[in-house]
Amino acid sequence: MSGTTEVALRAFLQEVVNTPLKAELLFFFLENSAADTAKGLAIWLGRSEEEISTAANELADAGVLRRDGAGLNAVYSFRPSESLRPLVQAFTEIYRSARFQLNQQLEEMRQQALSASEKLRALQWEQSRFRLVMTSMTNGILVLLPDKTISFINEAAARILGQTVGQVTGADLSAVDSPVVPLLSSALDEVFRPPHPALHREWTISDQLIVRANLVPVFDEEGTFLGAVAVLTDVTADKTLERQRGEMLTVLAHDIKSPITAIRGFALSGVRGMLGELPPKGQRALEVIVQQTDRIQQMIQQMTRLIADIRGVPPLKPVRFNLTECLQSLAGHYEGHCSERNLTLRLELSETPVWVQADREMIERVFANLISNAIKYNRDDGQVIIRVQQDGESAVVEVEDTGVGIPGSELPFIFWQYYRASTAIGEGSGVGLSFVKQVVEAHGGRIEVNSIVGQGSLFRVVLPVSQTGASGSF
Repeated sequence: MSGTTEVALRAFLQEVVNTPLKAELLFFFLENSAADTAKGLAIWLGRSEEEISTAANELADAGVLRRDGAGLNAVYSFRPSESLRPLVQAFTEIYRSARFQLNQQLEEMRQQALSASEKLRALQWEQSRFRLVMTSMTNGILVLLPDKTISFINEAAARILGQTVGQVTGADLSAVDSPVVPLLSSALDEVFRPPHPALHREWTISDQLIVRANLVPVFDEEGTFLGAVAVLTDVTADKTLERQRGEMLTVLAHDIKSPITAIRGFALSGVRGMLGELPPKGQRALEVIVQQTDRIQQMIQQMTRLIADIRGVPPLKPVRFNLTECLQSLAGHYEGHCSERNLTLRLELSETPVWVQADREMIERVFANLISNAIKYNRDDGQVIIRVQQDGESAVVEVEDTGVGIPGSELPFIFWQYYRASTAIGEGSGVGLSFVKQVVEAHGGRIEVNSIVGQGSLFRVVLPVSQTGASGSF
């Protein structure tokens, strides 16, 4: 297009086809070889008759359209003057290209709108399904934002808090009146602080309410912390049943001792010749009875201890003792076991005494459990390392192994009662670490764990040190 033609076209667009309606009307006549009145054109173009009449008359006055007749009865047709034909042709090409691009864009927008609509419906369906599942769960579910606003709560969680869903949805957790809230809020403070750990807690609110809480941090795809999900479970009935079962088993274990003791006594009398001279086979039979009753008594003792572990920590009897000496003595009991597995048992003990005020028997059971696990779940030719040191006001004991390790996703759950890691070897009840945690926390301490699958685990127990030699009860 020459410069002169471009200038003329620009003037044509500014002075003649200077409105969208005029452009649309001109293009209609270009695409349709027809003659029609303003009324007919209004029907075709979906505009008012007055608008069409005004635009058509102006185009006719400019020499673009031909007008036959006058007023609303005038008939318009496309017959531009010779001087305007090149400009009309140039306009046509530009308009047709622009209209094609516009239609393409409109189609793309339509497709995007359809896709967005489908995604929105899918999202709404997922949200509906999520709410349906969460609402129907027997466990209490709370979704909390970083400022502790309750974004979502189901009926089960609202009942545990003694509220209704409508009362607490969207509310600040601190504004909710419930004895569970201070405990939940304190645990959330830990989750909300980096590195945002997952936590498991169990709270005895009263004789009528014991709550188990699992708190898990939530992140987006970029790793930004979004809040936390709290799963609350009312375990009051389970705990009551568990206590009753433990009491029943304790009574049963105690009652079994009497007949076993009687059987052993008669058998032992025979072995010692108090029942007269017996043939060799009879003598041997009585010896086997004595041995087996001894085994049964040992099993009863183990069962009694296991029941005690499940039922929790008994009243503590604290004394002041040197934790370094205690661990050194305890480690000596496992030298033979380590030798059988060709394990290296290494002690890294504080050169000075580390005094604690604690129930020594319970503390020994804690570390006996950790050392036994370090040996049991170790690899042959591996190592078990026991460290004892004082760090300020805390006594720190570490039991490290080079064994199978624990998956990171399972670490928040290993202190649950009856839980066993997927890498656990051999038989086990799943109550040992739960009991360990209860004992440590009953002494005002804490237990931590770091583990890598295939490389080993490190359990760290932190206890308050003893400042004086005073003793008392917890």
